[in-house]
Amino acid sequence: MKAFQIISLSLFLCLIVGFDSFAQVPQPEEGKSLIVFYRKKKMSGGAIRFSIQDSQRTYGELKNGDVMYVNVDPGEHTFYSKVLTEDAITLFTEEGKTYYVKATIKVGYYAGRPRFEQVDEKTALKDIK
Repeated sequence: MKAFQIISLSLFLCLIVGFDSFAQVPQPEEGKSLIVFYRKKKMSGGAIRFSIQDSQRTYGELKNGDVMYVNVDPGEHTFYSKVLTEDAITLFTEEGKTYYVKATIKVGYYAGRPRFEQVDEKTALKDIK
């Protein structure tokens, strides 16, 4: 009976905490910096998606609850996205370091507008767990 209680309690805790409660962020590629773009899963603006791009290329589309890993050369980089309005963020990256950018949607009258904010690792890992 006691074993059944322990197993039941363990399963209950796993359901509450979640099996993958900590995000696995890869290391930057050799000689590069890693930028982690993410969107926290939310109902408000959840159907809106937008592309992450810089002056040279489009890296991909960021949807509700997505995480995107972008390896770049160290230095200054400006990333932007445009739906009806545009938002941009400029990062000064160093080799071997990881940077986190939280993307949110500000819901407007006609469409959602992307917004970028650099956050610390602790905040990002809590958001993307």
